[in-house]
Amino acid sequence: MAYERRQRSEEFGKMIGNFQKYFTKSSCPLKQGLPLYLSEGCHLVLIEYQAEGNKTFEYEVDFFILEDEKGILGYLVSYEDTENLKELERKNMQLESLLAEKEIAASYVHELKNPLFSIRGFLQIIRQSLSDGDKRKEYADIAINELDRMNNLLNDYLSRYRAHNTPEIKSKGLSVKKIIEELIVFFEHSLHLKGITYKIEFEDSDLQVLMGKEQLMQVLLNIVQNSIEAMDKGAHLSIRAFKDEDWVCIEIKDEGVGIKQSDLDKIFTPFFSTKENGTGLGLYITKRIVDSNGGSINIKSTEGKGTTTYLKFPRAY
Repeated sequence: MAYERRQRSEEFGKMIGNFQKYFTKSSCPLKQGLPLYLSEGCHLVLIEYQAEGNKTFEYEVDFFILEDEKGILGYLVSYEDTENLKELERKNMQLESLLAEKEIAASYVHELKNPLFSIRGFLQIIRQSLSDGDKRKEYADIAINELDRMNNLLNDYLSRYRAHNTPEIKSKGLSVKKIIEELIVFFEHSLHLKGITYKIEFEDSDLQVLMGKEQLMQVLLNIVQNSIEAMDKGAHLSIRAFKDEDWVCIEIKDEGVGIKQSDLDKIFTPFFSTKENGTGLGLYITKRIVDSNGGSINIKSTEGKGTTTYLKFPRAY
């Protein structure tokens, strides 16, 4: 197809190559002997190619005269195969259809999250009623972990969708203290199960940021989840929130396995993961959310000692 178009382009170029001899200030013939004259401006030209089975092709042709007070200096001719324009229109229609399908999929994914939380809550209640030697308690733990993994995958999809299509509506001010307290409740069972202690500090109980609740929750979920997975029993997690002029800063520090220095430059790359079953999207999506809200994220880590994540968001007054 590309070769055929190039051939047609060359033939068309030959046809207008000597147009100067036919060009007058008012009009010119496309080809000598044809009863068709094109005046200066934009025109739709139909050309039939006998070599291609008498097929007719459309071109949008622009003719311009370049002149000054001394007379005509030259001529400018440009053309575009309308097949390219039609192909572009088809692609735009396909893109609109794809976006509509993604919007429907995102709404279904969002609805799936509600029953997941309900199932997880009931499983935790059932688990607490079982004795330590009961095999069913182990099964309940596995089911809860799988539900958490499913929830993380759903969050990954929703975050990717929002980042590319419909940014979340920002509230006037979102309480950082309230979000972090909700977050800890969500992870309380996992922290207790692994024997991890934690400490939360707020320099100011009224720290507020200008961003969507679900977006901030998603950022903190991804980071704290990574910290918990990286730590062994007896480790410590600390979360500190404070202000720095026009910024709200959140520091999340763990005593996990840490990150290799050679991997630190890759952690925000999509599909890069040091976990055996990791998707490699968590930190990539986290950074996109932070960047889209005018913030910044930096991670410092020492292998074998732990990782500290620094988040900065514009402060809401």
